Parts: sequence; structure tokens; C-alpha cells
Amino acid sequence: MPFVSVVPRFRGGSMRIKPAAFLAATAAVATSVVAFGAPIAAADPVPPGGGHGLCFDVNSQVARDAVASLPPNRGGYPWVIESGSQVPISQGCDGLLSWMTVDWAGTHPGSHVLFFTDGQYLGTATSKYYSYTDVLGGDRTHVQVRYRWALPQDALCCPSGGPSVVTFTLNGHDVTADGQFPPDPDQ
Repeated sequence: MPFVSVVPRFRGGSMRIKPAAFLAATAAVATSVVAFGAPIAAADPVPPGGGHGLCFDVNSQVARDAVASLPPNRGGYPWVIESGSQVPISQGCDGLLSWMTVDWAGTHPGSHVLFFTDGQYLGTATSKYYSYTDVLGGDRTHVQVRYRWALPQDALCCPSGGPSVVTFTLNGHDVTADGQFPPDPDQ
């Protein structure tokens, strides 16, 4: 470590510190910092599929692989990640039901809600994609999804079917649904 000379300045001149006094003062300060300094905590480990401080990161390889596994939509458009759960790693990630929504950029897109836990892709909320789908929120093991649907007399901008809220619950690595799903979009 290089030697540092400290020369404090006072009004009217300067005062030189004797080496012995300087070393004693430096040792006292160093001891105070070690004795009273806050311990540096280790950062929470990033779980598989996590990143950017989140338990699940929509930019992760786990997310990209899940999107790549989806069957094509009716327009053949690429699936686009829209949003995902935002639980910080600091809140704990074990046994957490994470979610992500995807849709496409075509006219009147449909959405899929994808579920994840412990760095694993579990599957989609439904086997088919639906329009007018919103994740309302949830807690560590539940996610609520609101579905609306267009009735025959509705303009595509203004669905009057529903709303219906379906609650998805994580049990281990299985997800169960409770609620009414919209009518089959292909009929």
C-alpha cells in the first residue's frame, strides 16, 4: 500500500502530524470501521429463470424456450412477450407461481398465460389462446386471470361476454384452475 502524507490545513497555515500520531489515528479509525461497520450481506442467489432482481425474468432463456414451444397462432405471427410477474428475489422464490403473457402483433390478437415455478415451465393456462385476457394478480401460489369474449353482436373493440375470473393454484409442480373459461374461440 502506498504511503499517504496527510497535511491538514488550518487558518493561518498548516500543521504537520508526526508519523507516530498519524499511525495511531489511522489505526483507531480502521478499528472503528471494522468494529462498527455494517456487515456486507451476500446477494440473494439468482434462481433459474430469474434475473434483473426478479424470481422470474421474461428475458430469461427459460422464458424464451417456453415461447418457442408454443404452437403457432392462426395468423402465423410470432409470439411476443407482453408482461410477467414481478416478484423480487429478496422475497424468496421457492414454490412461487410465476406467470408471463404473450400475444401477437396481428389484427385482433389472442393471448396465452404461461406458468413457471422453480425455473421450470409448467404450461399454459388454457390449451387455446383467448383474446381479451388479463392477469389481475395473485399471491405466491395463486394467479387470477380475467377473461372476456366477444358475443356475435359485439364489435371487436368492445366485448360484452364475461368477465369471468379464473384462479390458478400451484400445488407442487401442478397448476389447477377454478372458475369459468370463455367459450371455445374456434366455434
